[in-house]
Amino acid sequence: MPILNRILAAAIACAAALAVLAPASASAANPCQSEWTKFKSFFDTNGAKIAKGVCQLVNQNDAAAAQKCVDDFDTNKKKIDEALAKYNAAADDSQWKVGPRGLGEAKWASGTLLAQRTFAGAPVLSDRYVLEFQRTGGKAKNAVKATVCFLDSDGNLALPAASFSVDSNSPSYTNTFTGVAGLTPVILLEKPAGLNGHQYQIRGTRGAEPEVVRQARSVVAPNTNAKNDKMRGL
Repeated sequence: MPILNRILAAAIACAAALAVLAPASASAANPCQSEWTKFKSFFDTNGAKIAKGVCQLVNQNDAAAAQKCVDDFDTNKKKIDEALAKYNAAADDSQWKVGPRGLGEAKWASGTLLAQRTFAGAPVLSDRYVLEFQRTGGKAKNAVKATVCFLDSDGNLALPAASFSVDSNSPSYTNTFTGVAGLTPVILLEKPAGLNGHQYQIRGTRGAEPEVVRQARSVVAPNTNAKNDKMRGL
C-alpha cells in the first residue's frame, strides 16, 4: 500500500475511534424523545403546550407584566392540576395499559415491569421535582434500567438525561431535579423482556411555586392590597 494511502487509512481509523469514545451530547437522539414521537397524541393531549404559562418576569418593577405573569400561571396551574387529578384518579391506569402512564402528583403508581414502560408527568409548576422509585418485589434477575428526561413544549430534551439502575441489591432511587419549571418529566423503564418481572412503585412530587412567580406575586401584592382597601373605604 502506498505511504499516502496508509496515512489516510490510519487517519480514518483514528477519527472513527474518537467518534466512538466521544460522549453523547444533550441534543443527541434520546429514548425519551423516541417515546414522545411514538405517543405524541398522549403528550399533546396531556399538556406540554400549557406549560408556557410559567412566565418570564424580566422587570420586577413592571406591575402590569407581574400581573400577567401571575394570571397566566394561575390559569395554567388550574389546567395542569386537572390533568394531575385525572392521573391520580385513573382506575384503568395499570401495567396492561397501552402507551404512557400518567404520573400523578405526590402519589405512588405501581406496576410490574416485564419489558418496557413509560411514565409521563404533567408540566412541572415548580423549580424543583423529586422523583422516587422503589423495587417492591418480583422474580426478575436483570436490573431495571431507567432514563429520566425533562422535555420542553416541542418534545426536545431541555436538560441532560439522567439514568439509574435498580435491582434486588439496590432497590430504591431518589433524586431532586432543579431548573425544571415548565418542563415535562418523562421516565422510561426497561429490562430484557421476559415472564419474570420487577414489581415497583414510582412517585413524582413538585416543589413550591417557581421563584419567578413568587417574585411576581410580591410585585402585585401592594396594588392588590391598595385596591381592596379602597373598596372597603379605608
